[in-house]
Amino acid sequence: MSWMTACFLLLQVRSVAGDGSVRVWKDYTQRDKQKLATAWQTTQGHRPGARSVNAVVDWQQLTGFLYASGEISSIMVWDLRIEQLACSIPSSTESCISALSASQVHDRQLVAGSGDGSVRLYDIRTKEMIVCTARPHAHRIVGIDFQPGLDPAKIVSASQAGDIHFLDLRNNNMPYLSIDAHRGSLTALAVHRHAPVIASGSAKQYIKVFSITGEQLNMVRYHNSFMGQRIGPVSCLSFHPYNIQLAAGATDGFVSIYSGENLQAR
Repeated sequence: MSWMTACFLLLQVRSVAGDGSVRVWKDYTQRDKQKLATAWQTTQGHRPGARSVNAVVDWQQLTGFLYASGEISSIMVWDLRIEQLACSIPSSTESCISALSASQVHDRQLVAGSGDGSVRLYDIRTKEMIVCTARPHAHRIVGIDFQPGLDPAKIVSASQAGDIHFLDLRNNNMPYLSIDAHRGSLTALAVHRHAPVIASGSAKQYIKVFSITGEQLNMVRYHNSFMGQRIGPVSCLSFHPYNIQLAAGATDGFVSIYSGENLQAR
């Protein structure tokens, strides 16, 4: 699930999550007037022994590129302006790509997390394409993104074990800040593009919001009552690129949107 700021593009994220197929819609803000502009398969095949592609994708507004990977040995770079494959980046890992994020400040840069707990920074303008590698986690990475601001090497990553790490890949391969956010149940991570906040979701039906200094700002819990707030096991999170709004998808098929007053410290 992702917010997209392009005036004519929207991802059908539910289809992307499984087999790597993508649908692009136009006029999507007009009720009953949405039209399918194009659709294609972003990935082909998968690694031996993998049951499915388990595709992960991200959109880069600066370039018009869509990055896609998963249980394959490369990251596919699609140019949506001409609807063609621009290039293919070797993933440089024997494990799958389990999380992916494109920089919205520095074009042609992206960061990827793997099933073995490693993270890699790529720049497709360079000959080698891979800039640096670190392994801050011991478990599968389920979320990764660039930190707010202009620094291209500061990232946030989260593993399914529940740990969230803040890294500066240029200076040190080890995290300079860590948060024990969840205990073995972290399923999603979101980082705001401009505001200094991040959010993590759990399969145990709650969301935590942190500052980039590690302070917990708020928690959204499931309340089993008629007037209570309904939230299922969290499967994906996404911040609005400019507003303090957080969208949360759950495995029960519901999507909730929380605004700024719900995310402020109590």
